Amino acid sequence: MGTSSTFGTSNSHVKYNITVNQNSQNVSNNCSNVSVYVRFWRDNSGYTTYVSGTCYCIINGTTYSRAVSSSQKITSSGINLFSKTLDIYHNNDGTKTLTCSAWISMDTPLSSSEG
Repeated sequence: MGTSSTFGTSNSHVKYNITVNQNSQNVSNNCSNVSVYVRFWRDNSGYTTYVSGTCYCIINGTTYSRAVSSSQKITSSGINLFSKTLDIYHNNDGTKTLTCSAWISMDTPLSSSEG
């Protein structure tokens, strides 16, 4: 389905984006199974950001969250700090516009606005 533009955080070198993949479509149930990922990375190599806190993602109007531990390191290789797979039901005519946004709230000094 696609990947969002890049969003920034309170650390000018830590960025993130949101990717939505359609895994399957069920015509008889009028829904699609989708996976949503929020990926964080550093735009400079040789540095690591250790974080703990929560990554939030609003998918189709519902807010989901994932705890992030200090063992999950943000490097230039990137890491998915949030992932969710779920069924999204279409409108009666079979159409659907799926909206997603995400943000991060950390115990360490790293935060972001909703993107």
